[in-house]
Amino acid sequence: MHSVSSSLRLVSLAALLCVAGCPSTNSPDDAGRTADARAGDDAFLATDAPGLDAVVVGEDAPSLVDAFRPPGDCTPMRVSTDTCGPLCDGPDRWYWDGERCVSITCGGCRGEDCALGVLSESECASAHATCVPELCRSTGGEWLFWAEECRHYRCGVPQPAECLVGMPVCDCGVGRVFSDGVGCVAEGTCPDPLPSAEALCTATGGTWADTCCHSRCGVPCALACTSPACTCGPTQIFDESRGCIEAAECHDGRTEGQGCSPEGRVRCATGLLCCQTCGGAGCFGEPTCRTPTCDPTGRLDLCGNDPLAP
Repeated sequence: MHSVSSSLRLVSLAALLCVAGCPSTNSPDDAGRTADARAGDDAFLATDAPGLDAVVVGEDAPSLVDAFRPPGDCTPMRVSTDTCGPLCDGPDRWYWDGERCVSITCGGCRGEDCALGVLSESECASAHATCVPELCRSTGGEWLFWAEECRHYRCGVPQPAECLVGMPVCDCGVGRVFSDGVGCVAEGTCPDPLPSAEALCTATGGTWADTCCHSRCGVPCALACTSPACTCGPTQIFDESRGCIEAAECHDGRTEGQGCSPEGRVRCATGLLCCQTCGGAGCFGEPTCRTPTCDPTGRLDLCGNDPLAP
């Protein structure tokens, strides 16, 4: 069973895709914000970690009133980056965006919560140690910010369920589960993994061939040998216990010119925007990570597009 209803997902995707499909990828209200910051807000809205439960359908379904809990200290801070402001007029500070700590450099902060920033990532992480995303990571799990699941992974695999709203979840890996308020813990009832690397590779959609070493995030092995290995998908790595799995490293931190997704499933490194080339005739080409364009005339948007171009 799928974790998100198809009708709601289509509505959500239609709204998100307009970010890249419209002549300007940054509205006036969104100017100066990195794609990372926007993705962090989206992740908060979908997750039960800071205060929003997945609404599960069935006998265990909570009421809609119970689903919305007070977010508390895990609420994303209301800040954005003043991309085109002064070169440097203050110290770098770290802010909680709902699922991780992000930096705003040189005092270039805008928003109601700029004064809440701290001077180090470790201080920010410590202040939000009880938030589910940070609790997942600090106990050895991987926070799947792009996921649209109903429940956290169990024993390294997603759990079948139906829910009205999907959410990012924690993957604690083989032999472990996520425990509320504790993090990733060992679970004795987890099944044993498949016995061979080849079986794991092919069972999870990979290709087993003499490629010397496993692919990583779609990049084939560069070594010259004939040892058998697994080639997984573009956002996957090969895990010795689970086969081809989605990995945060393949979804995050894309550099200048690399592909990205406007809805934040594949996001750019801090300071870069996920942009599409657009003009008066519309947009074309795949979105890529770009350095923001600061045009003093105000004609170009932050992606360097001229909405009035023919």
